[in-house]
Amino acid sequence: MQGLRVAIVGAGGIGNYHLSQIKKLEGVEVVGVADIDLGRARDLASKAGGCSAFDAHVAMYDAVKPDAVFVGIPPFAHTDQETAAAERGIHIFVQKPPAATLDKARQVLAVIEKAGVIAAVGFQDRYLDVVAEAKAALAGQRAGLAMGYWMGGMPGVPWWRVRAQSGGQAVEQTIHIFDTARYLFGEVASVQAMASSGLMTDVPGYDVDDASAMTLTFESGLLCTIFSACFLRGGPGKSGLDIYCQDLRIEYALRNNVRLSGPRETREIRHRNDSDGECVRAFTDAVRGGDRAAIRSPYADAVRTLELPLAGQKSAETGAAVRIGQ
Repeated sequence: MQGLRVAIVGAGGIGNYHLSQIKKLEGVEVVGVADIDLGRARDLASKAGGCSAFDAHVAMYDAVKPDAVFVGIPPFAHTDQETAAAERGIHIFVQKPPAATLDKARQVLAVIEKAGVIAAVGFQDRYLDVVAEAKAALAGQRAGLAMGYWMGGMPGVPWWRVRAQSGGQAVEQTIHIFDTARYLFGEVASVQAMASSGLMTDVPGYDVDDASAMTLTFESGLLCTIFSACFLRGGPGKSGLDIYCQDLRIEYALRNNVRLSGPRETREIRHRNDSDGECVRAFTDAVRGGDRAAIRSPYADAVRTLELPLAGQKSAETGAAVRIGQ
């Protein structure tokens, strides 16, 4: 198998996650790690086998000349990590969301397309066996209503609770549900939303929504309301999608199982495959000259997903529905 030299930008939790996935792949060598915290970069570089560590990504690109880079940084931290890579012919795997704003994502996309590099985004749920089961069950069906959820507690990293840094829960976290809905149902025509706050007044620096309800009107006519909530401090939350057809109900529990209920039978399929590994492998195989179409979330497609929660936030602020793609 052709050898592949890769670098990692961001040595935090996602950088460690990227390394764990890269280690599953044969013939892939990590040749550099970059992080603004050089000590953290050195720690991850040591875990990667002792490769070079840098406190600046451009210096790393020019020094080690990787074939591909894995970018795992908070939404607000995206500057030129992707564009500098693309301009050097370096292929890109970036974690969701691809950017904090649509303007930034579209700017990056333009550079990627001009350079002709392969770029994928880590929407790993598209590779789940249970999502494939839901997609197969929907073939020949017309969904009439769907509800999506990401309802739980607030992640501990400080930047997550600051809208200017994370984009808010719908953009940073619930975007996985928006993406799965697009993958199952197609493109969205408009978004209408409402949001609420006031429950988390004891959290310093907190200015994101406690909860939101964003109703997507798909081009097919399907209505899908996606709920976000980050105020839960005890008890179970809920994440996934409930889909209703005339003769079928699909209940997808996030990364756990899917239950298919019809007039004659109900069956439950448990999640078993390594969707995270398959997502990364599809990218590295494409970089090695394999099938680019095997990448289920190319950067251009991920930008269309990003537009949805951002449109929902705008709708919640203005009270008006927001048309998509305008």
